[in-house]
Amino acid sequence: MRHLALVVLLLAGLVVAPPATAQPEAPPPYRIAVTRGDPGDIWTTDARGGDARQLTDTPDEHESEPAFSPDGTLIAFTRSYGDGSDIVITDGGDERVLAYGRHPSWSPDGTMVAMLSGGEVRVVRVSDGAELTTVPQPRHTRGHDEKPTWSPTGAVIAFGRHTDVLIPPRVQPYVVGASTSATGTFTTTATVRTPFVPARPEIVFLLDTTSSMATPVSTVRANIGTVMERIATAEPEALFGIATYQDASDGPGRYRLVRDLTTRDVLQTVLDDAANFPIGFGGDLPEDWFNALHHLARDRDATGRHTTFSDDAGVTRIIVLAGDAASHNSPDTCDVATYPDCPGRTPYWTEEEITTDLTDRDIHLVGVPVLLPPPYTEQLDSRLQVTRLADATDGVRVDGYEPDRIVAGIEHGITRLPVTVTPEAFCPPGVSVRFTPPTARAAGDTDVTFTETVTLGAVPGARAAADLECHVRFKFDDELPAETYEQFIAIDRADAALPTVVVNAHAAPSPDGTPVPVTFTATATDAAGAPLTPTCDATSGSPFPVGLTTVTCTATDRAGRTGRGSSAITVHVPERGPTDDLWLARLDGGDVVQQVDLSASFATPCAHQDSAPAWSPDGNRLVYRHGDVLCVADATGANATPITSGGETPDDPAWSPDGASIAFTMSGPDEHLRVWTVAPSGGTPAELVAFAREDTDLPAFGGLPDLVVTGSAAPAAIPFGGSTSVRLRVTNRGLAPAVDAELALAPPAGLEVEEITTDTGTCVATGCALGRLAPNGTAEVRVTVTGTAAGPQVLRASAPPDVNPGDNRVDVRVSVADEIRPPDHPGSLSLAVSPTPREGYVGGDALVLSYRVRNGASVPMTDVRVVTSLPPQLLPVGAVTGCTADGATCALGTLAPGQEAEVRVALPAKAAVDTTAGGSVLAVGPDDDAADNTAVTRVLVRQPVLAVDPGIGPTGFVPRAAGRSFPPGATVRLGWAPGLSPTPGEVVVRPDGTFEAHVLVFHNDRIGVRQLEAVPVVGPAFGPVRSGDFLVVPRTLQPPDFASRG
Repeated sequence: MRHLALVVLLLAGLVVAPPATAQPEAPPPYRIAVTRGDPGDIWTTDARGGDARQLTDTPDEHESEPAFSPDGTLIAFTRSYGDGSDIVITDGGDERVLAYGRHPSWSPDGTMVAMLSGGEVRVVRVSDGAELTTVPQPRHTRGHDEKPTWSPTGAVIAFGRHTDVLIPPRVQPYVVGASTSATGTFTTTATVRTPFVPARPEIVFLLDTTSSMATPVSTVRANIGTVMERIATAEPEALFGIATYQDASDGPGRYRLVRDLTTRDVLQTVLDDAANFPIGFGGDLPEDWFNALHHLARDRDATGRHTTFSDDAGVTRIIVLAGDAASHNSPDTCDVATYPDCPGRTPYWTEEEITTDLTDRDIHLVGVPVLLPPPYTEQLDSRLQVTRLADATDGVRVDGYEPDRIVAGIEHGITRLPVTVTPEAFCPPGVSVRFTPPTARAAGDTDVTFTETVTLGAVPGARAAADLECHVRFKFDDELPAETYEQFIAIDRADAALPTVVVNAHAAPSPDGTPVPVTFTATATDAAGAPLTPTCDATSGSPFPVGLTTVTCTATDRAGRTGRGSSAITVHVPERGPTDDLWLARLDGGDVVQQVDLSASFATPCAHQDSAPAWSPDGNRLVYRHGDVLCVADATGANATPITSGGETPDDPAWSPDGASIAFTMSGPDEHLRVWTVAPSGGTPAELVAFAREDTDLPAFGGLPDLVVTGSAAPAAIPFGGSTSVRLRVTNRGLAPAVDAELALAPPAGLEVEEITTDTGTCVATGCALGRLAPNGTAEVRVTVTGTAAGPQVLRASAPPDVNPGDNRVDVRVSVADEIRPPDHPGSLSLAVSPTPREGYVGGDALVLSYRVRNGASVPMTDVRVVTSLPPQLLPVGAVTGCTADGATCALGTLAPGQEAEVRVALPAKAAVDTTAGGSVLAVGPDDDAADNTAVTRVLVRQPVLAVDPGIGPTGFVPRAAGRSFPPGATVRLGWAPGLSPTPGEVVVRPDGTFEAHVLVFHNDRIGVRQLEAVPVVGPAFGPVRSGDFLVVPRTLQPPDFASRG
């Protein structure tokens, strides 16, 4: 295996070409990683798809799914081999396997990676690959997750979720979460609603078609379809048939199988034809439905198979008997004289024979008496035959129904068939569940509640707490139903003394995908079993979104010990069949506290069939694949909008770090995959990265740092020997942190560095190590220099070259004036005087007068002394060098021929003056020219002035501030005193010493009188300067001119 890239590959290639006179526009500060070719290697390009560089070269393995670390120094990718894959991390040289899995996504702080493993999203630690958390599959779904992507905030992971099967929750509470001691016991409940109809029903409607039943038969034909529809909706495998009966005296009408078991649609066509239901006479008052029951149970076809009802296991065989008269039964006789169609004198079956017929075939009888108006008094159950047969067959006899309501009676009878409910618990070793009652028998569509007592015994110590989950399933009539009925009891082992807390979380459907109210309950007991009142972080009955929401409840006992239990509220969209949705997993530390089905909030045409999410850099939006287009939606699910128009299918979108574009994979004209780009607002895609005759896909963006160095000196012109402050700023205008930002300093020989300070990192004489500099972060360096050589001086500051090297360097120019020296007059003692700085500012640095004396005579001068003349406004003097304390006289002693000497007197800048200062030099010895024994210089101390206009305004107002007589080039900070001040509130003084700025009075600030204050930040010092009074008045709801009008 060869690795062809170094860290510089990841950082866009930092080798800079020699500067040219015309530089092309720098590319945006990011790189693009892609998978190229077959079997696939990782390559990177610049932001325009150029400067392609190979990162991996493994001919026998497939590398794909690259992901840049947040600081751009590492890439994680998937290496596939055989049936497996690993997440690999590289810096462009060294590699290490992080974990088994695929599709990595970095956390914003770079310490974790989300990935796919085993069909689930897992989070691992980058330092050692340890698994930190898993986003579990919802208990009510079967499927797998794909393509996780971490939000820029770090609090949410978006991912695709493919659901093969949805298992609607049918037990309440659906999830029980409990925290108890290692040998604790707690109780909860499970409420099961018995099925609306039995499983896989085969239903034959058996109708009395004698003359008295003409109206009920018409009612059944017209309305039974709605009942069949509801049954088929609940049980899609339901089959329906219809048969009729009359009396033995009615010949062929005695029993007719009108239509054997079929679908409801087919049976409806039979019902629609009245000719299928001829009305007969009926003979005497009882009819012969015993005979019909016998035929339905016993008739066989030519192959020997039963004609009606299958022999399949798991089906429910039901005969719905509707009539208005009891049945003949043996030993009843038929009057063959009166009714010549009778098959004989004793043609009837015994009740025992019919009972055997039905029970042998496991057929349930539903009896529906039709109540005819007086004087008709006969009823279907006049002989209690229906009651006995229903009891014998686990059937049901409903109360009588009038003819126009017979269909309601039929439905009621089917749904009231009794069912035995049996719970079964499947628990890890050491955990048991006892049910009270052990079984329950109830009619259909009825709630059955079991009390569950959960007990922890000797749980194996190595078993993780997450494994302590009991799966409770419910059987009906000792058979597992086709639709699963289940409950989950998750147990967290707590310390022995802590309270036990049980949270019973319900589940609810949301047909339209909006949040719905869901209830939960919580109970708690102390270690002795006494009840406690728990407190929860959610409100029962409040709306919850589609997905899973963790509810945590706590309870504290008298000793101050707190127990904590959690469970998951489940809200689902009752869809059947496979779905592809986007989900959000919300994290709280290392815990997944909520999973939200975001696709449930998307609007058409961007709803469902969703996959491959990618976040916008600000974390407010997502781009994702929807079918054959890309869509962009808010992170709340609102405003879902297509941004491509279909055709070739786009996939694997990635949002550029600057938010300006979205890259994605799509086939090109040559049918090879390429990387394209489109604006987040939509438009025509443009090709971004392509390699001839090779697939290029799975783009990923990696931000780069882009350091910009700026600087200025204040003052920019200084006297010889004077000092200035050079302010340097390093700003990261890139899209990734600069991990180890540096600033190199190259001062010229004519500037002596006195001090270097920085607000970030550390500095030495040659530069500063600024450390990590985040995007938009700024480091400030201040260099104090003294002019030691006259003329223009350039201090150069530079950062290492990056994606845009043109702004990595700044040259700060400082002009140093010529040195002031005494006149060079042979034979004469001469004097020169100059101030440093040239001008001062009240409250700032002192002005230092330098008196320089030269002996131009050919012989020594003795008793040399300087007598000063100082402005009285600046007395008394400050520090002196070579002078008396009051600065009036400075004794130099003897000066040899050609010798020079200097004394200094500091004048405090305590008043504004524009005057002169000077002095004279006296000595014993020859002096040919006394005129140069005296020197005078200008002394200028300015008083900065600050004004605010207007002088009154309400809160929220922005007055204008104007300054004059401030140090040119200086940076000044403005702030209210008292009051809230903008940050940083800085302004740079113009070369003429003036500035203008607008300063906000905050809406929530205090009212009353205040002043605006200016203080120095960079440049020559001055004392705090305050404006005149500014009056803040209350804000009115109408313009001031009208505020007082009535």
